Amino acid sequence: MFMDFFVILIISFVVISLWMINVKLNRLANHLDISDDHALSDEEIEKELEEEWEKWSQK
Repeated sequence: MFMDFFVILIISFVVISLWMINVKLNRLANHLDISDDHALSDEEIEKELEEEWEKWSQK
């Protein structure tokens, strides 16, 4: 009887730990998804650099 309780306790601890890790990884993934929305593509960066170069060249 004590052994059954001990096994259930260990399984509960493992399940709760895995659930907490899953929640933290989902938060991190959501944060990275939000960050990617604000990132510029290579073409946009190149266009901005060309615009800045043209402004600097005209001075």
